[in-house]
Amino acid sequence: MSLWEKSIRENVAVVTINSKEKNELNGPFTQELRECLAGLKQDGSVKSVVITGGHEKYFCTGLDLQWMAGQKSEDLVAFLINMTQLLKDTALFPKPLIAAVNGHAFGLGAIWGSGFDFRFVRADKGFICFPEMDINIPFLPGMIALCEHGLGKVCFREMGFSAKRYPGPEAVALGWAKEALGKDQLLPKALELAKFMSLKAQPAFSLTKQRWAAHISKAIDELDPAAIREQFPKQ
Repeated sequence: MSLWEKSIRENVAVVTINSKEKNELNGPFTQELRECLAGLKQDGSVKSVVITGGHEKYFCTGLDLQWMAGQKSEDLVAFLINMTQLLKDTALFPKPLIAAVNGHAFGLGAIWGSGFDFRFVRADKGFICFPEMDINIPFLPGMIALCEHGLGKVCFREMGFSAKRYPGPEAVALGWAKEALGKDQLLPKALELAKFMSLKAQPAFSLTKQRWAAHISKAIDELDPAAIREQFPKQ
């Protein structure tokens, strides 16, 4: 069973993610997301993409810790390296990529969301939170590069260092999201922007995006694997 569903509205692909209850990132879900983005990248009929959560309360709540607890250290390393490649796929995705954040985005879910081109959040439900400084998990170099790129250094420093939970309007005020909206307005607003962005010329858009985000790719490919192996040494 697929962990995501796709619909096409004019030239916009709407992807709804439905992994378990909270869209936590584990090995199978991460791989399916990568394959989803790869397919959308190659589909010439798709000009822009909106991703949202299929659960009422959750967009993506980060790592699936229960799944990770059952993995061997070498399998964890392979998963985490693949996860960083999902972040790279997102940051360098060659078409406009918009998140309709329908609920909580925590930890890796908030980091992943930071790699989208634009983000809309709920005004009345859900928190955005980087909890890493409270649970003693350092950001990987690629994560830092992606978050600073997508949010700006001031926003990322505030959210990343404080580990506070920000409701939608506060996340907008800090710069994490473009606009906070009611439930019935969230997806239509994301689609409106996606349709507008779908008219942007290619390959100018994709090439500019790849050049602008090249440092993210370098950090993920050259620095993250060693940092991950240091955190999870062979047993």
